[in-house]
Amino acid sequence: MGGWKQISGDMSWERHGVVLGKLDPKARQVELVRITPWLEHDHEAAVSHGLYLVDSTTLDLDDLSSELPDVQDAMRSVGMDGADFEGLEPEYKAEIVASYRGYEDSRSVDALAKALPAPVKEIAFWGGPETEANLVEYDRELRRESLEANFKTRMTFGVMPADEAIAFALGDQPFTMDLKGEDELAFEYAMAAAGASGEVDTPESFTQTVRALAEAPLPSEVDGDDRRITKVLARWEERSGDPSDEDSGIANAAQSLASAMLDTLGFEWV
Repeated sequence: MGGWKQISGDMSWERHGVVLGKLDPKARQVELVRITPWLEHDHEAAVSHGLYLVDSTTLDLDDLSSELPDVQDAMRSVGMDGADFEGLEPEYKAEIVASYRGYEDSRSVDALAKALPAPVKEIAFWGGPETEANLVEYDRELRRESLEANFKTRMTFGVMPADEAIAFALGDQPFTMDLKGEDELAFEYAMAAAGASGEVDTPESFTQTVRALAEAPLPSEVDGDDRRITKVLARWEERSGDPSDEDSGIANAAQSLASAMLDTLGFEWV
């Protein structure tokens, strides 16, 4: 039994679409899977359905004869004669016929790993081997493009994106942060000042956390008796100098962190 390989599409298959095929000589069948980013022809569907449309079908080898009327119609649709068609491998014949007849099943998914019919390392692409890390990056890039196509992504500082936009930008992957140094202190300060949890695992909590960072007050404006805040300010002063400095103090660091978090998702404060 042959493995999955690219039959049609683009070298940049992840962005412009691909048809994958596999021949099963024992069953005398060809399996096809067509993956199309929704952004290619319906940008709104990327939000309502998922990033990728996945079509699949199975064709019997007996149904790929150039003598069959519908196969002849499929050949004419691509300007191919019988001799050229019969010279093709079964997977390529099947792709031509399926493109004309249509595919049997359709579904939408949010990740290429869920769209592919086999582990990515087992699929032969025209551009060479792919990796799971590549798939994650392709998903991230397409989600950002789809975000820009469907939502407002540039806003005045402090204005939060729409809840739906935040939810789409987050997708089904958890938002993670590795805070160190000044960022860690600024985050702790802003959460204490706002009485916020600092969680980012839902669109609502992410928005609350970013807003708390963006609205972080100057140290002179907070409760001087709050021990959590005074401890953070003391650590900042020991490490970085005056926490009240308007240009390089702790509130400014918190606001910069808020901007960076939104930028990670594809939003920009201007």
